[in-house]
Amino acid sequence: MIEQPLRTTVIGSYPFPGWLELACRNLDQFGEADRAELIDDAVAMAIRDQMDAGLDVLTDGEQTRLDFNLSFYGFIDGLELESASPRRFGPPAHDQRGKHKVIGALAAPRGLGTVADFERLKRWAPGGPTLKASVPGPYTLSGRLLPNRQYPDRYAFDRSPLAHRAE
Repeated sequence: MIEQPLRTTVIGSYPFPGWLELACRNLDQFGEADRAELIDDAVAMAIRDQMDAGLDVLTDGEQTRLDFNLSFYGFIDGLELESASPRRFGPPAHDQRGKHKVIGALAAPRGLGTVADFERLKRWAPGGPTLKASVPGPYTLSGRLLPNRQYPDRYAFDRSPLAHRAE
C-alpha cells in the first residue's frame, strides 16, 4: 500500500437504501434467507458507493444496525430493554432516547455481532482497500443504562468486565 498522509473513509452509519427501510418495516414477511440477502445486497451497495467515491478505507455501512449503538444492547445480557421510546413524533436525538434497566451482571457471551459483520464485509469487499468495523465504546453504551447499585454511574460500567472483553 502506498503511504498516504490522510486516508479517506466514512464516519457514522451509511444511509439505508429506501428498499431496505421498507423491508425492515415488514421483516415478518421475509424468511431467514431473504433477510440475509437483504443485508448482503445493502452491504454490497454501500461498498460499491464507497469504491466509486474513491475511499481508501471501506466499511459495511453498518447496514445491519438500526443505529450506531442501539443494535448492540440486544447482545448484552443483564439488561431489560425499554419497551417503547419515550418520543412519539420524529426521530429522537441521541440524548432524547429512553434508558434500559440493568437487572444483572452485564455480559456479552455471544459477542456484539461485529465479527460476523466484519466477515461479511471481507466477503463482499474487493481486495486492496483497508477494511474497518466501528464499535461504540463503553462510555457511549452506558449512556442509555439506568444506574443501579452494581453500576451507580457511567464510570462503573466503563470498569466492568464487559467493557474490556474483546469479541
